[in-house]
Amino acid sequence: MSLLPNMPSCVPSGHMASRSTRLHALAHRRYCLIPQCSHTRSALDAGSTTSAMDPPTTSTTERDAAWELLRDFTLKEFRGAAQEPYLSSPAKRQRLREALKIAFSGQYPSAGWMGQTADSEVLLGVVASDVKLAARAYRDWCEELGLPVVLPSSRVDDVSSAMQLRGGVYLKYNSKTQLCYVTRYDGRDRGVLLQLGQLQLGHFPLGFFDEGMKKPPPTF
Repeated sequence: MSLLPNMPSCVPSGHMASRSTRLHALAHRRYCLIPQCSHTRSALDAGSTTSAMDPPTTSTTERDAAWELLRDFTLKEFRGAAQEPYLSSPAKRQRLREALKIAFSGQYPSAGWMGQTADSEVLLGVVASDVKLAARAYRDWCEELGLPVVLPSSRVDDVSSAMQLRGGVYLKYNSKTQLCYVTRYDGRDRGVLLQLGQLQLGHFPLGFFDEGMKKPPPTF
């Protein structure tokens, strides 16, 4: 399975097709979230003060609601319409994080996701205007999902260290193969793509787990 920028999200990866143009409403998304979700679902309305990926105890109804919310966010994000319903306030962003926590924590066969096991594969794709922002987001997502952090390598000729790249970058990570590399990226998308099973979700904002950039930068 591949996880690439500029592809429609929330569809089985085998059916994803490249697209020459994309709505550019998210082109200038900053690392820190810009405050703007009215599609409430009772199973996810309660706030949480726990770590973003603490394993929750959930019912089938709550799990279905979480995946429904993530699919809806992904489709709206692809259309450039996710800001108001999902990102416009701390409570709405927290509800999105809570849905992600629920979806990640257990099996969901209809999406091809069998939960986090030794054999599971989680794909991350990070597109950012600067490699330092990409590295921060990558580190944060690995920590929150409990995935091993791998030193990113450079896939750019004549640049030996990924952290020496300048300009827009695309970072790709595979938890199963523990492959992580960075290439140049000249597109306008910004954010984090997550693939669980056969479904690609996102883009989530780069600062999804550290809105105030309070953590120190990664030491790659």
